[in-house]
Amino acid sequence: MIDVLDWVKKRAGVANTPKPEPRPADAMLPDLRDSDPVIALNELGGWLEPSRDQAAADPKARGDILSQVQDAGRAHVAALVGQYLEGAAQKQAARESVWKSLVQYQARLTHALGVCAKALLGASYEDATLLADAEVCAARALQSGRALAKICLLHYTGVPGGVWRLAYALYSGAEEIGSATSPVKAEADPKKVTTVEQEFLRLLMLRASEPDMLAPEQIEVADRVLEQLGESFTLRPPGVADNPFCFDPQGDLPPRRANTEPPGASTRYFGPGMGFDALERIQRQLGAARLEDVKVFGADLTPAAQLDAVEHLLAIWRANPDPDHAPPVRNPAQGTLQIHHGYGQVWRQLNDAQHGAGELSLADPDDLGPQPPETWTLREASDAELAATFAQPGAGWARCGAVLAVTPQSGGECWVGVIHRMHCEPNQEAQVDIALLSRKPQALQLREVRAKGEESAVSEAASRQFDSASVRAIVLSDAADGPSGSSLLLPAASWKPGRIYETADDPVRRLRAVQAIRYGDDYVRAKFEWLPGAA
Repeated sequence: MIDVLDWVKKRAGVANTPKPEPRPADAMLPDLRDSDPVIALNELGGWLEPSRDQAAADPKARGDILSQVQDAGRAHVAALVGQYLEGAAQKQAARESVWKSLVQYQARLTHALGVCAKALLGASYEDATLLADAEVCAARALQSGRALAKICLLHYTGVPGGVWRLAYALYSGAEEIGSATSPVKAEADPKKVTTVEQEFLRLLMLRASEPDMLAPEQIEVADRVLEQLGESFTLRPPGVADNPFCFDPQGDLPPRRANTEPPGASTRYFGPGMGFDALERIQRQLGAARLEDVKVFGADLTPAAQLDAVEHLLAIWRANPDPDHAPPVRNPAQGTLQIHHGYGQVWRQLNDAQHGAGELSLADPDDLGPQPPETWTLREASDAELAATFAQPGAGWARCGAVLAVTPQSGGECWVGVIHRMHCEPNQEAQVDIALLSRKPQALQLREVRAKGEESAVSEAASRQFDSASVRAIVLSDAADGPSGSSLLLPAASWKPGRIYETADDPVRRLRAVQAIRYGDDYVRAKFEWLPGAA
């Protein structure tokens, strides 16, 4: 596990960060519940750096101290994760600072628990009284490893190989002595019971669920789904290959989908098991609820993020994943892409491309005016997807699901896409896959048609005359020119199933928003249908 600490030094920039002072063995853990999260984690870090005498002490006592540190740090880690998620619109430097604080603490905790758990598992061969402590410490180390993996994935950074090597070793050790499925209490809450195998599978399933296709908030939702359904996941015995995911317990590579490459002699298979059926039931419940009432995975996470994350997990957990989630087939390409992001900027770019930059349009109160584009380098391309890179730390806003206006180097065209996948390693160019939603999008100004009896401070006639209910929409396909099932983008605040809009064209046309396909940070992609006849 030493390489995990080296990984932190290289990627989180801790070389100049002073190490917390080791705490003496007879000291008492301070009450840090009301402390600032960063200060609290730095203080707790001192208990993760044992003095020479503590390092030689019995692992049982060391495990007890580390358990207290882990329990004391959980709330502060959760608070900093919340700050990171809420800081998406803040300066990139602030988000980087929060992330570094998280990864430094969590990596040291994982290292300390891993070393202790290995020592206890080894000692339990000769001293059976240490078996229960070994099980608890191994489960806690796997929990900490999953927290570290999530923190890396929130930043679209790869999980260090040492985490996987530790996880495989701890599970193999527990399985060898028959303790992998023994119930243990690995949290301060005495009602919560888990096993080494359950914690191992939660870690594996987090990485196998393709989190590089999720926005950070959706990754947090996915982690809570795994926490809730983890006892239903399945790990198959050696030689049984009937699950969708696999891993090599003798290596340090992350788990993968089983059909991506030939299995090795030691390959083990795993999957969601009955957790898939449980998640399907949750999806049906969410589909029947009003959007604002969706809080099954916490009131602190947006309903849209919860819905999209559940849809994504179901698509990935299937034995045969949806084609949209299959590895893309693209050809090498060269050139640059001019990128505008944010729904308002995307609509403005399309409108300017269609009508000219001097064309007047209704002002949006949230419009910041035209923003300069970012230049990304095109690497690969297909009809439906582009692969590009950009220099970090630029594009601190970039995350999966963000809507883009994409102008190729040749100019003259403006496409609409969303970030489909991301991978960002420090000191390297960020890698982004862009799913193209439309190569011929159309920016429209629509007007909401008030339903009879719908409350409004403005009359229907006045609304039509003064465009007081105008909505900036982007039509991605036109039912008059293509197959049914057309879709459009709308500002998130304007979305309502069944709402009718009319165009500013002459003659006026009307359309009905039918069903949401995806919820973005500032937009909704929805199916729509044109209504027959003019308004």
